[in-house]
Amino acid sequence: MLLWGVVVMEKMLIVASRLSHIVNFHLPYIQAFREAGWQVDVAAEGTVKHPLLGRCYDMHFVKNPLSVENWKTIRQLTALLRENHYTLVYSNATLAGFALRMAVKRLPQQERPRCVHISHGYMFDDSRQLRSRVYRMVEKHLAKVTDTLVVMNHEDEQLARRYHLSEQIVFTHGMGLCGERFPSITQKERQTLRQQYGADEDTMVLLCVGEFSARKNQALLIEALNRLPLTARRRCRLLLAGQGATQEACQQLTARYELQPFVHFLGQVAEPAALYRCADVLVSAATMEGLPFNVMEALYCGIPVVASRIKGHTDLLTDGDNGLLFDIHTDHAADRLTAQWQKLLNDHALYQRLKDHAVLPARYQIEHVRPYLYSVLSGGSDTVEIPTPEVTHL
Repeated sequence: MLLWGVVVMEKMLIVASRLSHIVNFHLPYIQAFREAGWQVDVAAEGTVKHPLLGRCYDMHFVKNPLSVENWKTIRQLTALLRENHYTLVYSNATLAGFALRMAVKRLPQQERPRCVHISHGYMFDDSRQLRSRVYRMVEKHLAKVTDTLVVMNHEDEQLARRYHLSEQIVFTHGMGLCGERFPSITQKERQTLRQQYGADEDTMVLLCVGEFSARKNQALLIEALNRLPLTARRRCRLLLAGQGATQEACQQLTARYELQPFVHFLGQVAEPAALYRCADVLVSAATMEGLPFNVMEALYCGIPVVASRIKGHTDLLTDGDNGLLFDIHTDHAADRLTAQWQKLLNDHALYQRLKDHAVLPARYQIEHVRPYLYSVLSGGSDTVEIPTPEVTHL
């Protein structure tokens, strides 16, 4: 920007509820903006050292949007916006999007920066349930300060257009998967990894990657495993990678069913590439998603997916083609998941067909998403070539 003959650096602020979200998904875009001469600040909970992360503001977010703590964060964000006069701000997912856009709304019209919100999965649908109505009401309330809304599954796009959640609604195929994070491994390395979990080549290794939470619903995976006949169960290993609020309850459930030989809690895995390469199937019983990275990662690594029939999953998976889907919103969800696992255990031809079709289309990969999404975020500026996509991880 040129002002009275002086070059003024344009400034932007990226907001997410957790700094890990920024590190996992946004570093290529931070690099692009920095190469274009922007100052890039970040506000999120947590601390991390990374050469691309300059000024980071550690702010506390609570999952209940109406928590008093979140209103303190909104006041902090408002002060930050007033102090730094950003050209552009953009938020990610429901909680951070609520906080940042409420802060923007508190500014006088003439002081507001351009505001972009990236939805990673709406927490509402068309139903009249109280939860849906509340989240819908909040998004409609914030629509006027959302200059650009980015959505990444087709159901959310329909919702955004139906309820007029922004003047500009943009669809993108996620944030872009960086394939360099998932190198191949040798057959010997694969065997060694599988042996750590008591799995030989006749064992089906089921992998779940994600935060332990009610929404990710790992408990249903354990329930389904328990319902397998003992002979089938002995041929399975369930690997649960991640940490979170429901982890202890899942461990207790595993112990109650005496499934310890078959279930492995791996904790937080910084680089899960080898896990995908040694697994046979990715499994997900999530009740709600946006566009799940774990499914994209599995398909990139060539393994089929057994997952709940929900938005995000249905954008990436075709039942009987690159995976199997089961109905999650039913009292018989665990039985239906068990039945899908039994199909794979008993029908090698079916498994091989799914595996042959387990491919992530190029449109979801970083090389295709990055130029388009950068242009959207920057307001239509020319794209910037990013020479080092490996910066998407630490």
